[in-house]
This record gives sequence, C-alpha cells and structure tokens, in this order.
Amino acid sequence: MNADIQNEAYLLHEMAAGNQQALKSIVSAFWSNIYAHALAYLRSPEKAEELTQDVFLALWEKRAELPRIENFRGYLFITARNKIISRLREKLAAGDGNDAAEMAETLYVPDSQLELKELNTLLRAGIARLPEKRRRVFEMSRLEGKSHAEIADALHISKDTVSEYITLALNFLRTYLKNNGAHLHIAIFCLYYI
Repeated sequence: MNADIQNEAYLLHEMAAGNQQALKSIVSAFWSNIYAHALAYLRSPEKAEELTQDVFLALWEKRAELPRIENFRGYLFITARNKIISRLREKLAAGDGNDAAEMAETLYVPDSQLELKELNTLLRAGIARLPEKRRRVFEMSRLEGKSHAEIADALHISKDTVSEYITLALNFLRTYLKNNGAHLHIAIFCLYYI
C-alpha cells in the first residue's frame, strides 16, 4: 500500500461518524493498489473489481472501529488479503484453477507479502516512466480492465495503436523490472497477471 493520503486519521474519524465523503477520499487513495493486488491473484478484471468493492464495503460496515486502528494501511492490506484468499479457495473448491491453493498460501508468508509490496512499488515506478499516452493505455488495460475497443474510443486512437502501446509498455516493464532486481520469473508473472 503505497498510496499517499493526507489527514488519514481525520478521514477515519469522519468515516466512523458516517461521513461518506471521507469514504470516497479513502477509496480514491487506495482503490488502485487494492485492485492491482486483487487482479494479480484473481486474473479477472471483473472479479478484481468486485473484490475491491467488497473490501471498501467491509471497511464501511466496520467504520466504528476505524479510529482505534493504529496501522490503517496494514489493516486494509490484511482485509484485502483475506478476501483474496477466500476467493481463491472458492475457485479451488469449484475445481477452477490448479495453482489457486499455491497462490493463496503465498499470501500468508510474510516474506512473500514484503516481496509483493516491493515488486508493486517497483512496478509502479516503471509504469510512471512510460510515455504519458502509453502509460494511460497500459493503466486503462491492466488496472482498469478496459478492452482495446473501449480504450481506443476513449482516447480517440485505433485498436492497433492500443495493442502496440500495450506491447511496448510490457516490453519496457519486463526490462525495467529485470534491470532493477526483480527475478525474471517474478517479473513475467507480475506482468502477465496485472
């Protein structure tokens, strides 16, 4: 969770008092981090979006507890992690996905959590280095789950240009992650599933 938010304690107190604007500020600050993390494990933009909504709904339902939480970012990460694990277990129980159990187990291991956090930070730094239009196309595709046609319409470019930008972005990010210490198999996994 590397989102930057000012007056976090104030917003948590306001949420506890029922202020929905405070919730909107929290959602705005943390949505993309939760969504990207969920998408890496669930491999479905729709399921990742649904899970992210569930995280913030759970936060709202437990808003009275928020002012007492000392480490809100940790609390939010654990809430998201637990929901991801539940979804992966459901997927495994339904016989849908061979590696769901293994992926769920990695979420329990502190080293894996730290590695994922560091990789997420490194990945975000790489995304920030992309040229503006290429970055926007990549984010719309991988973080917002939009189709090539939706991106082309929104940005007034062709679907071929969207495909080209995504390919160029992925190639750059693979190299960037590898050159900055991410193991190649981790970099490929991360780029494939985001």
